[in-house]
Amino acid sequence: MAIAANSVSLADYALTSNSPPVRAVTYSLILSENVMQDVPLINSESLVANGVRFEGNLPTVNWSPLNAEGVTTKGTPTAYSEQAYTFRNNIDVDKVFVRDKNAIVDPRATQVGAFLKSLTYDMNDKFINNDHTTGDANAPVGIKYRIANGGIFGVRPENLIDGGGVDISLAGMTQATANKLLVYLDQLLWSVDSPEGTGVTLYMNEVFKRQMTAAVRVMGTSGGFSIVQDQFNRSIQMYKGAVIRDIGYKKDQLTRIIPGNGVSGSAGVAGTGASAVYTSIYAVNYGTDHFFGWQFDDINVQDLGLINNGVIYRTFIDWIIGFMNQSTRSLGRLYDLKIA
Repeated sequence: MAIAANSVSLADYALTSNSPPVRAVTYSLILSENVMQDVPLINSESLVANGVRFEGNLPTVNWSPLNAEGVTTKGTPTAYSEQAYTFRNNIDVDKVFVRDKNAIVDPRATQVGAFLKSLTYDMNDKFINNDHTTGDANAPVGIKYRIANGGIFGVRPENLIDGGGVDISLAGMTQATANKLLVYLDQLLWSVDSPEGTGVTLYMNEVFKRQMTAAVRVMGTSGGFSIVQDQFNRSIQMYKGAVIRDIGYKKDQLTRIIPGNGVSGSAGVAGTGASAVYTSIYAVNYGTDHFFGWQFDDINVQDLGLINNGVIYRTFIDWIIGFMNQSTRSLGRLYDLKIA
């Protein structure tokens, strides 16, 4: 994993920003488990970013005898382009609510908190599931669509791994199936160029996260799992060097972002209802040599105060971000895992 010296993260802003509103907003996003806490960001005032990645055609190594001249060699990279996307929101509160002496909490802070919670649900969902065919064309393309369309987004076919229906349900789990799950997890980490999990985050739903813990207990060993603390003293589960995250729910707070039934067949169609007994794990290798992001500018949080209509107190929040996939071994998906 390579992280550029000029890259930043939400944690950097939460800990070091000289803007109190930015510190408060980024810290709230981290506490609410916003996926952007994992993404290293480069600052670049660009709405479109161009890059190259090697999908084969690496330079040829020439072995030669002594006193022979060097042979010119050159690889042929594949060019690609990514676009930045923005959200812009005004959070307005009537001055009457702000001045109400019976208000126990600040109504403006309450509305901002509700917005940030909604932003986390929405951004986490789009990071996994969004596409520009049936989804939101004004938001980034999610990693599920990128993996399923690897020829466009630079993901190898081998990075979509069929778990073969391995049974880790409470009724069907055995030492053999638990051990088989670990084999698939190792294959997933290998597919994203990090066999030891360094720089990798594993995304799953909370049901599977609990089943993984049960699988470790069934095996009677740590199985490579551990619990550490981050810089905010939160307990973080790890598999080898990979961070384990529950990606959570959609904005309705009822529908899992990664459903119970991860796929139906090889196309990766999500299942619903009583048939939702299979799920998926997504792996992302973060770093400027694999998968990272860029922002047009720092997240913008402005208290505009009482605006010129004399009625509304306004808080303005916007952010322009995009994603870059620098390697064909950045993103992976393990599907067809039975959890019920």
